[in-house]
Amino acid sequence: MPSTRTARPARRLTAALAAGVTLTLLPLPFGSVAQAQVPATAVTGLAIGARGDAVKQLQQALVNRGLQVQGGVDGIFGPGTETALKRFQESNGLAQSGTVDSATAIALGLEASSVLGLNQGASGNKVVELQNKLIAAGHRPAGGADGIFGPATAAALQAFQQAKGLSVSGSVDASTAAALAAVSGGAAAEPAAQPGTDTSGGGATVVAGLKIGSRGDAVAKLQQALMDLGFTVVGGADGIYGVLTANAVKSFQNANGIATSGAVDDATAAALASSGNGGGDSSGGGAHDPTVTSPFVGLQYGSMGADVKGLQQALIDAGVRVYGGADGVYGTHTVTAVKEFQAKHGIAQSGKVDRDTANALASRNPGGGTDTASIVGLKAGALGNTVKQLQQSLLDAGVTVRGGADGIFGPATAEALRTFQTSQGLPATGVVDQATATALANPTAPGTPAAPGSADGYAVYGERGARVVDLQKALLNAGISFVGGADGAFGSATAGAIMSFQRQNGLTVSGKIDAATAKALGLTAGPKPTTPDPATLKLDVFPVQGPCGFGDSYGYPRSGGRTHEGIDVIASTGNLLYAVADGKITKVYADYPGSLAGNGIRLTMADGTYFFYAHMDELAEGIELGVPVKAGQVVGTVGNTGNSGTPHLHFEAHPKGGASVNPYQALKAIDACDVTEPRG
Repeated sequence: MPSTRTARPARRLTAALAAGVTLTLLPLPFGSVAQAQVPATAVTGLAIGARGDAVKQLQQALVNRGLQVQGGVDGIFGPGTETALKRFQESNGLAQSGTVDSATAIALGLEASSVLGLNQGASGNKVVELQNKLIAAGHRPAGGADGIFGPATAAALQAFQQAKGLSVSGSVDASTAAALAAVSGGAAAEPAAQPGTDTSGGGATVVAGLKIGSRGDAVAKLQQALMDLGFTVVGGADGIYGVLTANAVKSFQNANGIATSGAVDDATAAALASSGNGGGDSSGGGAHDPTVTSPFVGLQYGSMGADVKGLQQALIDAGVRVYGGADGVYGTHTVTAVKEFQAKHGIAQSGKVDRDTANALASRNPGGGTDTASIVGLKAGALGNTVKQLQQSLLDAGVTVRGGADGIFGPATAEALRTFQTSQGLPATGVVDQATATALANPTAPGTPAAPGSADGYAVYGERGARVVDLQKALLNAGISFVGGADGAFGSATAGAIMSFQRQNGLTVSGKIDAATAKALGLTAGPKPTTPDPATLKLDVFPVQGPCGFGDSYGYPRSGGRTHEGIDVIASTGNLLYAVADGKITKVYADYPGSLAGNGIRLTMADGTYFFYAHMDELAEGIELGVPVKAGQVVGTVGNTGNSGTPHLHFEAHPKGGASVNPYQALKAIDACDVTEPRG
């Protein structure tokens, strides 16, 4: 059974620890500096194990506030970043989770707050939102949510600030905005001016201001309008604005380039009205054009989410640089990239994605079918037309998606995706990785999965060995970079690189090596890889300090349609782990939520044979990527990290870098589970 404990990063086992000495981590210096302006980025949800530009933004924001981040602004969310983040959260009265929640992001200036900066004299929908937050927190302004920031609202805000231990200023500073963002539940929202009532005497239905908690005819008309535009409202037009209606509104907002608040603000109401479905007559002119199928149409500055990430990846695949990468945030850099693409294709340089721009992007995928670039990375919680595209692809592949293609990635979509992944022989993660996207573009009928490396010709997904190395080197020589490089393993990174090459060269985008792709890469067909004989595998040193125990569990079934590719050696946490042969550390794995391997290493011999150690507790001091090791050298300790239910070492052997073989006999030949003394 998978462990439910909190994931921990790979740590270093020092000589002091080995000697039983307790080390004390001295507090990092903390100080306050003037708030710096940090560009908005998708940092919410970042936690230990994350990497990339968003982590750099987080680290820089912490440094700007006087916090020392051990390791610096390196883009790696490790223990140093977690410590600094917890210190920041503590000093700002936030939950010390070590994870970037919305309140923390706002306090750091990395996430926008619609109420930040409000003070007495302000008015409008933002003030309504502030007042409803105060009401939910138990500090109701006299007069309720009337949209006017007067003395009553200032007094309620001051009471809130005092209750939270904040500076009692009566205006919304960053700390107050963060505290307000953490407010949930409480009293029902009080819409300003009673949305849904006729305020003009003309009988028109007003939808601006509707949000969770609203009820009545206006909500029913809003729900019907959304359904008329093709957005599923689970429960139908029942007149009750709950979470499911908010999800439908978010889908509409995302599709129209509006901030996905889930509430009907002025921009959302205007977009509904311009579609001929402003909550009134749902059959009028200007209705949604059903021929518009691109998930990118309507995206513009300020949009966020899966659709934006797909757009950014499509631009990158088209050879346009998007500074910051596919981060799902439509900021100034994405505007610049869109304008550059539009200029190259003779389209008006608006910086927004109109139909012509979307069609030009789509034309770069001559293979048709699923736009794999846009759906990679989708997971539970995503919204928008890109999710609809994924759901429709699953339906086309014969997988039932409860609720249909509604643009909401919930439990039903995750279940359907896992079903599809299992049918294709992929890990059933419920997240769209590159391999899943490739399979959706060209699904294999369930029950007839391709056998990796089963025929002469070119390397196929799941294969390891010389044919894969040749393919990867050809891709690198063609200027296509990808994670892992020429490591001899044909996984999702290699499939993604093939797809990028195919797009750039006008080939059918499949992620597979067909004759045309092979010719363009200069590849020649090779013989199918041979399966090494396990009897030829020899180990110099047993990998685990006793006492321990193990059996032959190679090939046993595992979750998600996987099989067990190694042997589990059961031992206590902290038992030493040894290098089984001379070699070099060629990969280091770190534990994170959802990780299978947890902390681990790959030890590779000179002939390409490598050994995989998983679920480690700690890595020994000096065990890092590229470091040579000798047989018998301590490389770490037994642990229970990753997808593990008990402390043990998961040990795999891959002769010449190919497929795994059963290492049971090789381990049995040098069984040292009764040797409890550390090796000398």
